[in-house]
Amino acid sequence: MEFNLFSTAAALIAATALTWLVLRFFFGEQKAASGAMDVSGKRQTATITVKGGYSPAVVSMRAGTPITLTFDRQETGECTSHVVFGDLGLDAMLPGNAVTDVELPALPAGEYPFACGMNMVHGLLKVEGNASAGTDKLHPLTASAEAPMLDSAEAERREAAERTKEITSLTRLVAIGTVLTLPVFIVTMLHMANPMLVPHWMVNPWLQAILITPVMFYCGHPIHAVGFPALAHRSPDMNSLVSLGTSAAYLYSLVTCVAPQVFPEGSREPYFESVGVVITLVLVGRLLETKAREGTGKAVQSLIKLRPRNAHKLNAASPENVEWLNPANFTDMDIDTIAVGDLLVVKNGERVPTDGIIVAGNASIDESMITGESKPVTKTTGAAVTGATVLLKGDLVMQATQVGANTVLSQIAAMVARAQATKAPVQQLADRIARYFVPAVMVIAIWTFAIWIALGPAPQLAHALITAVSVLIIACPCALGLATPLSVTVSLGLGATNGVLVTSAKALEQARRIGTVVFDKTGTITRGVVDATADWNKPSYEQDTVKEGSPEAIAALRARGIRTVMLSGDKAEVAGRIAREVGIDTVICEVKPDGKAYWIAKLQRERDENTATSGSSRAPHDLIAMVGDGINDAPALAQADLGIAIGTGTDVAMQSADVTLMSGDLRGVIRTINLSNATMRNIRENLGWAFGYNIIGIPIAAGVLYPFTGWLLSPMIAGLAMALSSVCLVLNANRLHAANINVGAADSTAGSGSSTAGIESAGSAESANAANITGSTTSNAPHEPTVIIDDRTTLNHTNHVSDQSNNPTNKENTMDMGMHMHHNAPAGGETATDPVCGMTVAVNADAITREYEGKSYYFCGEHCATNFMKAPQVFLEQ
Repeated sequence: MEFNLFSTAAALIAATALTWLVLRFFFGEQKAASGAMDVSGKRQTATITVKGGYSPAVVSMRAGTPITLTFDRQETGECTSHVVFGDLGLDAMLPGNAVTDVELPALPAGEYPFACGMNMVHGLLKVEGNASAGTDKLHPLTASAEAPMLDSAEAERREAAERTKEITSLTRLVAIGTVLTLPVFIVTMLHMANPMLVPHWMVNPWLQAILITPVMFYCGHPIHAVGFPALAHRSPDMNSLVSLGTSAAYLYSLVTCVAPQVFPEGSREPYFESVGVVITLVLVGRLLETKAREGTGKAVQSLIKLRPRNAHKLNAASPENVEWLNPANFTDMDIDTIAVGDLLVVKNGERVPTDGIIVAGNASIDESMITGESKPVTKTTGAAVTGATVLLKGDLVMQATQVGANTVLSQIAAMVARAQATKAPVQQLADRIARYFVPAVMVIAIWTFAIWIALGPAPQLAHALITAVSVLIIACPCALGLATPLSVTVSLGLGATNGVLVTSAKALEQARRIGTVVFDKTGTITRGVVDATADWNKPSYEQDTVKEGSPEAIAALRARGIRTVMLSGDKAEVAGRIAREVGIDTVICEVKPDGKAYWIAKLQRERDENTATSGSSRAPHDLIAMVGDGINDAPALAQADLGIAIGTGTDVAMQSADVTLMSGDLRGVIRTINLSNATMRNIRENLGWAFGYNIIGIPIAAGVLYPFTGWLLSPMIAGLAMALSSVCLVLNANRLHAANINVGAADSTAGSGSSTAGIESAGSAESANAANITGSTTSNAPHEPTVIIDDRTTLNHTNHVSDQSNNPTNKENTMDMGMHMHHNAPAGGETATDPVCGMTVAVNADAITREYEGKSYYFCGEHCATNFMKAPQVFLEQ
């Protein structure tokens, strides 16, 4: 009895000591490797080895100096094939066994985490010190980081080639592992069932060792080559757990061959079959997962593959006086050799090779692969055409205006890639848990072993080994890391193929919470056609007509209880007529060009005040979205909780938005909400599976059922469960491909009114009745819109935009990567007017400025400054 007490105490003390060592090793402070200046003295550099993690995992750089991170990837496989800087919206491909440079701009002080594409390997870039006067005002997201520029099609080909190579390698390893493991497994199972069924020599442990050793070291090499370095780098992953578990079982089995007397009787049975089965099953799971992951990005891949490989280049400087349909007058060229300005012949039934303008002929074109709209568009001379669209009828000659990475198709793929590099807020919990998960599993395995050794029934050592190894092998940290990114990847591609481009995972998550949609009128709800009799210096839109789909979209929103508001610079009569025609709830008319952001901020402020007054938490559907297409919509799009730009509008508007609708059809707003709902439902399913699997599986592997059932989980069953867990997540994420995001976006009847709308003068901006703006959700019955006249002559800039520093809906915009942050109007001193949004800003040393044609312009924030430089003449003409 005394010996048992001593053994128990020794086991518990040893477990405590090992626990302390594990925690100290994995969570102790890591020293950062400092970057060095290159020969030019203008750029900092650092080399990071990618092999079972990042080495060094923490890199320190100085603020205010551009950075080059050289990733030396010394492995292959899906896991580390990308490096993602979530805060910078950067996703860089890292080819296997190759060196890749990732260029970063001068960054302000702060921490910039990065991770592999599967979110399992993590590193940290620390930027320290004070930056120059121009850089230290930058928000991290205003930085424009970039990976080596690759055409989307070329990047896709590289990834496909690497994935094919990995599948081939895994298939070979699975075949070898199966051939060597199956005899050992079958013989062991038969011997356990009835020792008389197999000859004694077939269960000789040395024979098993000879067969399983190649499985352990050759077939298991891809696992161990990542798992053990990951442990050394203090970033353990699933491979680390499998490596630890199989190594423990293999060494134990080897000792039973060499010196069985070391172990007590009853604990001298080898577990070679478990080693072989676990490694083979893990490889099978990885093979299935790799094949399944091919489908997660298939939506965007299918778009890229639509690009034709060849084009007919016209052998003349002009299509005039040339029989351009005659094959003798054009030459077939590889698409990569086409340059801007080339004349290309596109024949009936062919795909448009690149972006351009029609210079001869006309055609009916299917643009559904870009806009999501199935109705063909008729185009003639002077019209723009987009690469990869299909000529359904007609022939034409086009002049190439954009090629390669600059085409719409490539930009869509690049935008989706940037969005995939961002993280949804729902992922934060999983990330926090994943950071502690593997060390926690190791601690659980240690205590499982100790408790079975100290308190378990005979044979204690055998039971302790089985349970500890099962705990290590059944745990699946990949499930936690993959749950959200997989769904986001599929959803962003699904949106892109339906004409909905979402710029960040956060926007994708938040779209389902929209409670109010504010529409610009001209060019958004209506066609934006100026009256033929109008003075072009003072355009009139009195005869402007409503776009197809606008009434249906607004009716669908109102049917869901979503409030609709329209902002217009038109007179009340004109705005009221349009509002009645489409079924808008509230109209704010005669809005000044710089007043739209004010009204968005007012809606947000009143929402927050109502929430504070009621004392309740924020409603689940309380976000305010803005839909617009013009330059003067950009501040409002940036101010809104969710900015939605019309793809047929200006680049400035799209740069300010979280979502871009490639067609001008407002039913894309419904598709966006549907996409968000489908995505979050899928993510919840994945997270439920990931947490549920580990919460249930690990205790069972530890043997909690043994006192009740006398049953212990075999490491082989644990390996099978772990191998299939990630596969289940991938398959579930792929179910999103079948999601119908057009529900509610089909034709429906909009509510409309008949009599003259009631018109209410807002007087000063603050006197408007809040209920008329943010009123409760409405029914879909015919109604009269509430019309508010914005008769302010100036804006109260102090209240122009609510403080977003504490706003939980702060957006990450990965297209421009900047927030539109307004400052309060200066109390005194010299001031200037922001040419983009009209804000009054102080002229001082801290001002954000840009030079144009020898003159300095002052801006309220980096967002306005960036947009100004894209088209300064447009803003200066306003």
